[in-house]
Amino acid sequence: MTRFLALLAGLLLVAAVALINPLAGVPALALVIASWWWRPASVGAVLITIAALAFADVGVIAAAATGLVATTYLLNAAVLHAPEGVVPTTIPSVGGAVLFTIAAATAAWVPVQLIWAPLAAPILIVAIYALLVSGLSAKGPTVEEIRVDEDSGLKRGL
Repeated sequence: MTRFLALLAGLLLVAAVALINPLAGVPALALVIASWWWRPASVGAVLITIAALAFADVGVIAAAATGLVATTYLLNAAVLHAPEGVVPTTIPSVGGAVLFTIAAATAAWVPVQLIWAPLAAPILIVAIYALLVSGLSAKGPTVEEIRVDEDSGLKRGL
């Protein structure tokens, strides 16, 4: 299934690049094909996609959809030669990609007239992400809560 998803995402990536810039579609296709044997070629295909998006005047939806396809392609192409049982497209990874795409598209539509806003946005995103992750992380027992069992000599949390 991972090979199918990698192939599908690679073909969608090539189609997106070819729609944006047909000349850039040829090297993107070559790199997608090469990524079946040499994984770093998938990064090159995504970099060509980013370059095509940067030089073309595409809308927010097209850029967001292309970025989502590139994310899916990198997730699946990275594990083509992974051990059996490695599944990159889990519900958290897909949900995170979709939610961050929606957040980026929404942020691009907000009309901000401040010159320094593009510099503050990444810092704000990292701060929000850090707050969310710290709230979700499991807290283990503190040093005061750990005691040594007198009978077995094992440590256990209270």
